[in-house]
Amino acid sequence: MSFHGQSDKQILETLGSRLREYRLRINLTQEDMAERAGLSTSTIKGLEAGRGRLDSLVAVLRVLRQLEALDAFLPAPVVSPMQLATHGKQRKRARASNVANPLKEGPEKRGSASRQGPTSKIKKRDKPEW
Repeated sequence: MSFHGQSDKQILETLGSRLREYRLRINLTQEDMAERAGLSTSTIKGLEAGRGRLDSLVAVLRVLRQLEALDAFLPAPVVSPMQLATHGKQRKRARASNVANPLKEGPEKRGSASRQGPTSKIKKRDKPEW
């Protein structure tokens, strides 16, 4: 099944429906599931309706013995050899670029064009003649 053509709500409802199917497959009531997962019955009902928090989802997947599905759901990102060669090591987090930002520089470093304001470099389009 492809999720690409579905709305966020439809995807969440599908996931909730699948959780319900797994629960019923192992003959658990919502109350039993809630007790085993350490959650309230209303939380289980919400997850099966496509609402809920990630920590609740993990608790339910643990009871259903479906934690391995998380790897298929969101596999760990793989760093390609080319990225390692280019960057030398794996990135920990993104940071601002090294390009100087003219708005952060003092007036003594700004060129005359930047004193005219940030919109001075924007070229207006000519109106079409009809």
